[in-house]
Amino acid sequence: MQDTQVPAMGKTSFVLFRLLGYCLLFFFLLDTLVIAIPFKFTDAIWELNIFGQIVERVPLLLLSFPLLFFGEYSARMKWEKIAAQVISWLALVLAMFFFLGLPLAVVNTFRVQDIRQGEVIANAAQQNGPIQEIANRLNKANTDVEIRDVLKSINPQQRAVVNQIPNPSEIKTKLLKEINESISKTQTQADSSKRQIGMSLWKDSVKWLIAGLFSGLFLLYVWLQSKWARVGIDY
Repeated sequence: MQDTQVPAMGKTSFVLFRLLGYCLLFFFLLDTLVIAIPFKFTDAIWELNIFGQIVERVPLLLLSFPLLFFGEYSARMKWEKIAAQVISWLALVLAMFFFLGLPLAVVNTFRVQDIRQGEVIANAAQQNGPIQEIANRLNKANTDVEIRDVLKSINPQQRAVVNQIPNPSEIKTKLLKEINESISKTQTQADSSKRQIGMSLWKDSVKWLIAGLFSGLFLLYVWLQSKWARVGIDY
């Protein structure tokens, strides 16, 4: 090891700081690889989750660079010359990742919102489907016989009871009212769920977008300030 500058704080402090930087960078890259596998490119949910999870772990990454470049040339081993160059370019690559990830995250947020809200709509339609079909049949039933036939199909075990109903039209009106109230309630719950999904999704997305933007700017600044590592220094 050949020293260019060794300030009063000593070699050991520089080595420890940089070792911590290497560990933090390694943990970040390892964690990113683990959460990204298996890869599901073009899957909006996977892409948005990956971007969000990487942003959530970005403090490890941002802290590693100041530690890795701490002291610039002081108390560095020869192999660290190449490592510093690679890490400097890595800062630019990661900055581009965050910058390019911003518009993709916005697009994926819209796509995921459509998917989640579509699931809510489909679930509401599935719940309302059977009773809506009964309502349609009741609306088409005009005579007492037709109404009784519909009621029997709803509850075959009560056929004898249905035959004794004195005024099927009143039952029809009451049942249609209950069906409409049930459908309306389900639709209201679905609309509320859609709003909650949108708010929750965009709240997280905006947080990730802001954090991603500032992370990209910080990494770009790191790359600019680490020009000394890319020029090539004889240790």
